[in-house]
Amino acid sequence: MGIGGTRIQFPLRVWAGVHRRTAVLRQLILALSSAVLLILSFPNFNQPWCAWVALVPWMLVLQDLKVPGTSQSEKSARHFFGWSYLVGLGFFLGSIWWLIHVTLVGWVALCLYLALYFGVFGWLVHRIYTSAQESEDRRQKTEVRKQKSERFPLSSVPSILLIPSAWVTLEYLRSHALSGFGWNLLGYSQTPALSAIQLADLTGVWGVSFVIVMVNVAMAHYLTVREVRKAIPVVLVAMGVVLATWFYGRFRLTQPDPEADAKIAIVQGNIPQEEKWDTAYREAILAKYERLTREAARDMPQLIIWPETAVPGYLGFDEPLTARVQQVAQSVKVPLVVGAPMGTLNGQTWQLTNSAALLDASGAIVSRYDKLHLVPFGEFVPFESVVPWLRKILPPIGDFVPGHEYTVFELNGSRLKAQGSRQELLPPASSLQPPAFSVLICFEDIFPELARQFVRRGARMLVTITNDAWFRNTAAAYQHAQASTFRAVELRVPMVRAANTGWSGCIDANGRWLTSVHDRDGKELFIEGIASCELAPGESGTLYRRWGDWFAWLCLLVTIGWLAGHRLKVRGAR
Repeated sequence: MGIGGTRIQFPLRVWAGVHRRTAVLRQLILALSSAVLLILSFPNFNQPWCAWVALVPWMLVLQDLKVPGTSQSEKSARHFFGWSYLVGLGFFLGSIWWLIHVTLVGWVALCLYLALYFGVFGWLVHRIYTSAQESEDRRQKTEVRKQKSERFPLSSVPSILLIPSAWVTLEYLRSHALSGFGWNLLGYSQTPALSAIQLADLTGVWGVSFVIVMVNVAMAHYLTVREVRKAIPVVLVAMGVVLATWFYGRFRLTQPDPEADAKIAIVQGNIPQEEKWDTAYREAILAKYERLTREAARDMPQLIIWPETAVPGYLGFDEPLTARVQQVAQSVKVPLVVGAPMGTLNGQTWQLTNSAALLDASGAIVSRYDKLHLVPFGEFVPFESVVPWLRKILPPIGDFVPGHEYTVFELNGSRLKAQGSRQELLPPASSLQPPAFSVLICFEDIFPELARQFVRRGARMLVTITNDAWFRNTAAAYQHAQASTFRAVELRVPMVRAANTGWSGCIDANGRWLTSVHDRDGKELFIEGIASCELAPGESGTLYRRWGDWFAWLCLLVTIGWLAGHRLKVRGAR
């Protein structure tokens, strides 16, 4: 009896082991497939359609309620969190790999951190699926299935709303926690699909991410449901939302464009990062910007824009350098926005700010904007007052302080105004005049609320000045420009980008890329050059401008509400 039992148990154990290994391999392939599809959705691969199916393999893993080789109590959070963490880790390692040009350790650490949000999402989704399955099982046991009203069970419909809400909640938290890293949000992948992104003026980028996740959930549900009729409610809801999004997008794109009343010129200096702060290259850098600015002035713009920290020194503090920059504006007789480190005297302490200065046609510095949201471990060391030794063991890091004002510059007729600054009379350059504008520095354009505050204070055009030379000739510049595109659509204002090495160009209020700095071969990155465009002022207001991140907060409340209700249900069942 014992020998026979052993003979029977041995092949069963072998089969169980093979089954477990096969199941793990299947889940690994599915998880990595989602990571790859997500990577393909963003630059440089630029396949936005991939985002609409990228989560399906991952959803199939999360819908696998039976985990081979574990008991019911062990299939727990650890399993689904782990697979989801793997998806997130693969996605971030593959999409922001350009950070290795700045710091290898920092790149790995950041990806390990960002993947946590995917892990939490996987845990939430499995909980939602488990709860839906339990509800369906109870329904089948207690309800009469022949009733006409129950022909299409709706127990899965809440999932198609809850899961996208959970995704948006975690994207929103990722964009704000620990200074925030709202890079490569799922909605950004649709930048080339103009009809899909017009929704952003109502919901922000969060609504676009929501719709994409909803479609992925509906497809996964359709592939796994045993009875096709049970998938009909979910598919119908997803199709309805997609159609509504598409029709709204077409409606917005067919609206007549307002008449352009501004000609803006952009200068892209293409200064190598290793030369920017080397005094041996100061004269060459200034000479290049002088030459490019004169070239840009020939097109008779009303404003010329230099990139972030284009001035190779401390503007307003270094007198010879400051005089040199002023002479540039004076010589072309066009107002000039320049990026430069500037100083502020705080008592007896001289504090540095990453700033944008506005010079009028006479060369006078009439106003400035000091960057509000600094880059941790780039422009300052977090908690330096608590751990002062941290700066000594890190690579060279800036010692900037944040600004405090949402500056709005205004150029009207022959008069140049700057909020909070004196006014200077200028000769009119032409009949076109740029609208009031504000400047976002470096990665400030990845924060929707920051851009919104400028527009609420009167800006009708946004300008991003940045320096992405750190990341070399990679996808970083185009991924960064995707965020700028969404800020334009959300607030219905044109966006002008001046980047040291690109992408530099103009984006209209519908998210169209109108023009860019490029060479004869069409190359846009790591080339020097100029570009100009005529832009129309932004609209008086959008729902997003008025209500801000209301949609993200709604998703947050839905997610928290479901978690609280689920917790109470579990306790009541015990």
